[in-house]
Amino acid sequence: MTDTPPDWVLIEAAKRAGWSDLYTLDTLQRFYPDRFSPAFVALCDMIAKHEQKPVDRKVLCAREADRLWQTSDEDFTIEEACLRAIELWEEGFGK
Repeated sequence: MTDTPPDWVLIEAAKRAGWSDLYTLDTLQRFYPDRFSPAFVALCDMIAKHEQKPVDRKVLCAREADRLWQTSDEDFTIEEACLRAIELWEEGFGK
């Protein structure tokens, strides 16, 4: 890759490299094109090529609550499905 990858790739690579507490996103954006660390660049390239952007846990909980609501034989209201999404979040679903 020649262009700087998306922010989520830089953040994920920094986590895996143990740099998340050391460098800001702005610094990582400068590191990448400068080839500060060839290993970091390779890690970014592999993450960008082979992985998908992580989905926010809130979205995962909402999708799961919707799936449960759609497949249930019980008579749920939309409000109960929304409450289930909140319960899933509090229970740690998707961590």
